[in-house]
Amino acid sequence: MRDKAVIENRAIIARRKKSMLFAFVVLIFFIVYRFSLLSYFGFVIASDAKNIIKDFESNYFYSHVLMNREYINLKNNIISKPITSKEEINNLIRHSKMLSDDHITTFSYADLAQGKFKYSLYKKMKFEKKKFNDDTFYIRLTSFGENAEDKFYKALDISDKLNYLILDLRGNHICNYDEVIKIADDLLPGNSTIATIEFANSKHQYNSNDFSYRFKKIFVFLDKESGCGSEMLALTLKENLKDNVEIIGKDTMGMDIGQVIKTYYNKINLSIASFKWDVKGQNSKDLAKYLVKYKNTELNNLEDYINVVETLK
Repeated sequence: MRDKAVIENRAIIARRKKSMLFAFVVLIFFIVYRFSLLSYFGFVIASDAKNIIKDFESNYFYSHVLMNREYINLKNNIISKPITSKEEINNLIRHSKMLSDDHITTFSYADLAQGKFKYSLYKKMKFEKKKFNDDTFYIRLTSFGENAEDKFYKALDISDKLNYLILDLRGNHICNYDEVIKIADDLLPGNSTIATIEFANSKHQYNSNDFSYRFKKIFVFLDKESGCGSEMLALTLKENLKDNVEIIGKDTMGMDIGQVIKTYYNKINLSIASFKWDVKGQNSKDLAKYLVKYKNTELNNLEDYINVVETLK
C-alpha cells in the first residue's frame, strides 16, 4: 500500500510539473507575442521577404543592376525558402549597391542574436517657428517628412508683412521630394522651374504656380549635415530669386540622389536610392559656389548664423 501511495504521489508531482512547464511556455509565448519580440530576431517569413524585395526593385534608381545574374540568383535563393534571414536580404541589397556604386541605399534591422537593437533610419520631423525682431520670421525644418509643407504654409500665413524669412535647414537630409517641391512653390513666382526629378524609367520637371509669398530677402541656413532636399530647395530658391536669397553655410553633404524610406513591422528599415534631382541642370556641386564666401566664417551655432544675417539686412 505504501509503495502504491508513493507511486501515486510521484505521478501527481509529475503532472503538476508538466502543467507548470506548460503554463510557463504559454506565458513566454504570450510575452513574446504581446511585445512583438519575435520581430527582433534575425529572420523573416517568405511573404515579408518578397514584399521587401518588391519595394526595393520598384523604387531603385539603378534598376539595370536588377538584371545581373548573380543578383537574380541571390534573390531566387531568398524567395524560394519559407523563412530567410535578415542578413541574407542585407547581402542582396549590398550586392546591388556594389554593382551600381550606390552610397545612399541602407538596409537596417534589429537582430538580438547579433546584438543589433537600433535600426530606425527615419528621422522624425521637428518644426519650429518664431519671430526675430519686428521684421524677421524664422522657420526650422529638421526633415522633409509628411505634412512638412502644410506646416510651412500655415506658418507663412502668420509671417505676412515681415520683410525677411530665415529658413533653417541645418541637419536636414531626409528628402521627401514632393514636400520640397511644394515648399519651393510657396516661395517662387509663377512658372519658375523648381526642379527636375529623374527616376529609373521616367523624368519629370516641376514648375511653380502663380501664388507665392514674397519677402525682401530669404536666408537659407545649411551645414555639413544638410543634404538632398535641403540642397535642392536652397539651390532652386537662389537660381530663381537671385540676390533676394542668401545661402549661409560651409560644406553640405552633396546628395544628388534622393531616397525613399520604407519601414516594416519586423524591425526593418530600408532607405532606397530612388531618384536624381537637378535645378536647371545644376546640382549640389553648383550649390558649393555660393558657400565659398563663408569658408572662414565662424558658424558653430544658431547665434553665429543670426549674426551673419544681421550684417546682410
